[in-house]
Amino acid sequence: MLEISLEIPTQFKTEVKEPQVFRVLGQDGSPLETYEVGYKPSEGELAKAYRWMVLGRVLDRYALMYHRMGKVKSTYGPHEGHEAADAGTALALRPEDWVAPYYRNLTLLIARGVPLEVIWAKFFAKLGDPDKGRNLTIEWGGFKQWRILSIGAPIGHQYIYAAGFAYALKYLKKKEVVAAYIGDGGTSTNGFHTGLNFAGVFKVPAAFFIYNNQYAISVPVSIQTAVSRLSTKAAAYGLVGVSADGMDLLAVVKTAMWAVEKARRGEPTLVEYVMYRFGPHTTADDPLTKYRDPKEVEEYRRWDPLARLEKFLIRQGIYSEGDVKTIWEEAEREVKEAAKEAEALPDVPAEELINDVYSFVPKSLREWLEWL
Repeated sequence: MLEISLEIPTQFKTEVKEPQVFRVLGQDGSPLETYEVGYKPSEGELAKAYRWMVLGRVLDRYALMYHRMGKVKSTYGPHEGHEAADAGTALALRPEDWVAPYYRNLTLLIARGVPLEVIWAKFFAKLGDPDKGRNLTIEWGGFKQWRILSIGAPIGHQYIYAAGFAYALKYLKKKEVVAAYIGDGGTSTNGFHTGLNFAGVFKVPAAFFIYNNQYAISVPVSIQTAVSRLSTKAAAYGLVGVSADGMDLLAVVKTAMWAVEKARRGEPTLVEYVMYRFGPHTTADDPLTKYRDPKEVEEYRRWDPLARLEKFLIRQGIYSEGDVKTIWEEAEREVKEAAKEAEALPDVPAEELINDVYSFVPKSLREWLEWL
């Protein structure tokens, strides 16, 4: 009996080689060979980024504690482990550039210049909140002053309006760039596909960042997608994809600078930052007993972004151990003082519930306000 081969020849198949994860610092903070690759931040930039990261870590810890005390007014999403990715991508941006954040970009807010008092006012739903108490604690919006676009509640959808906003910048012949952020779970959404497809077709000035922190709430990456490196998905949209260690500030800065400058030339890119979310998805979550092995958390602790950067800064002679201690103490004092100032502000008045909803206030809303 004649056998017929059903195999398709290699030249007719699509194959994508998954990239290695770009890394600059070892676990002990020592620079690897890749230290000389790409953009090299100055000592001033490293010091600035380190301070942002420390402030982000301290603010995150106090926000979680105040939530447990009932002072933070809605569900809170910790971001411990994300500080280097936020600070490194922020270093790559200019003040006039725009950010399309997702709900775990706390250090990014600090890096973009949002005062601690404003962040606390949002957490406490006080009058200093630009959102006037209308959004969840971790859904940033109304931050136009700092070039931060409103967050979208549907996961992954900020890629859509980031691409559209970037297209508008291109149409207006602006030299500004949009940096868009999602978590690994966002890569399984329509927003991811739609945003990147549009960006690839119309060559918009946008840099797309994925924070692969290993879990979309309780679902590990291995169950979300068959590829091990999320950056390979860029090929489907005609983009270049890169993967880097998101808990290594130097690796983040080098890849983010590359991505942002390519975006400024009308060449959108996709960068995956491989990292870990040390805390729960939100304060409504229970990762340590429900879906995560504590040993896994301990292993990733060895790659803590702040500990590695501190060792590098001390090794390079930029800071001493005493300097590091002082920076942490100053950060804690600033965070606590800002919280105290924000807590003393008046609560957002109930009238704000009905303002800015329509061009006029209809009778039904007035009746609801009177009822309240």
